Amino acid sequence: METLHSEGDSPFAVKEDHASDSAGTGDDPQYAECPIEGCGELLLLQELDYHLELHGEESGHNHLEEASVSQPPEHDAHIASSASGPPRSHWEPERQRRPDHGAQATSRQAKAISAWRRLLRMPGSSSAHKLLPKRRHQDETQTAGAHPARGKRLGKSHLGKYAHEERMPDWLVTMLRKNGQVVSQGVILVLAQLLEQSPSTKYAYLCHPCVQHVSKLKREGGFCGYRNIQMISSYVTHTKFKGHQNLGSNSIPSIFQIQEFIETAWDQGINSQGRIETGGIRGTRKYIGTPEALAMFRLLDIPCDAQGIKNKEAGKSEAILMEYVENHFQFGVEDPTQRIRRTNLPPLYFQHAGHSLTIIGFEKLKNGAKNLLVFDPSFHDASSIVRLVGQTFVHPMPDLALKPYRRGGKYLGNYREFELLRLVMRLMPTDR
Repeated sequence: METLHSEGDSPFAVKEDHASDSAGTGDDPQYAECPIEGCGELLLLQELDYHLELHGEESGHNHLEEASVSQPPEHDAHIASSASGPPRSHWEPERQRRPDHGAQATSRQAKAISAWRRLLRMPGSSSAHKLLPKRRHQDETQTAGAHPARGKRLGKSHLGKYAHEERMPDWLVTMLRKNGQVVSQGVILVLAQLLEQSPSTKYAYLCHPCVQHVSKLKREGGFCGYRNIQMISSYVTHTKFKGHQNLGSNSIPSIFQIQEFIETAWDQGINSQGRIETGGIRGTRKYIGTPEALAMFRLLDIPCDAQGIKNKEAGKSEAILMEYVENHFQFGVEDPTQRIRRTNLPPLYFQHAGHSLTIIGFEKLKNGAKNLLVFDPSFHDASSIVRLVGQTFVHPMPDLALKPYRRGGKYLGNYREFELLRLVMRLMPTDR
């Protein structure tokens, strides 16, 4: 693994887990658990308001007007229907198919979001949240020349609140085996139309449209790393990328299969220090990240590499990240004169302190700002988006519809370190 424009130690290096099970000091970033029922994400305090906004978009209560739909274009409809995964009847997120996620539940969630956002704006409101210490992949400050400790057992600050559990509860095992994951298919083609209609978009790139948006089940906890591996795997399977046969017969591996792949990789000496650091992950809810994803794909002979970006100067890491992502997608563009540049390239696994996402594209706005386009496993696609799959439409508010998929300076500015994993294709350009 390489580090781009690094400053000090690599963001991939594991530091000693000082007081890992205790709360952070006054100088540590503080985390709060999302108050929305069934979410459970741990967030930087300054992110909580934005996170609640995205829950609002997910529930659909912020969308006042529906898109005008016409007949599906022949080409786009073919791509949407031919991609690997469940039939159209199963595209819609789990909450749309179950009675407890109907209009009444949406109304309750909207009221909860409104109440918590009001609370966040009150003086001293941070005391209402459970604070947690720093999370995995967030380095502690070390003096120049210090050597990071390797092979040390990590604690809650890196692996989450279930860092020491030997086995996840039976009810969760049953739920994961029965329900698997929430999968939306064909969403990238919807985003392509929204970007075409956006008055603020100068140009954008998108990955292969076969990539499925995999999001978590209600109450499942912190399986975001697994969900991003599943999204990358949906590309590997559909495109028959090198090593695809090693994933098995399913279009995407289950959480339990991913755990077995990672454990087997450690058995074979691939990133094997991960077992010492985690104590093993089989059957647990411990967080996983870029090193575990890398171990799994290397075990399966799926070509990939990982990059770390770290710079203490404000805005520098974000700028390097944006350059890297745009360069990645430029490689697959056949016609650079197009405003919305669709490619057949794979998505990117993207990690920052405490969370991971899948980068499905890149956008530059007319005002010069840049956005990552992402599938976030913490959020389902809104029903107003899912209904547009396979359709040609005109949306009255494309920028509002795109909001859950954009991550720009407001979000990325909270971090100084990032990790990326990409699938390596033949003739892939050498990084600068």
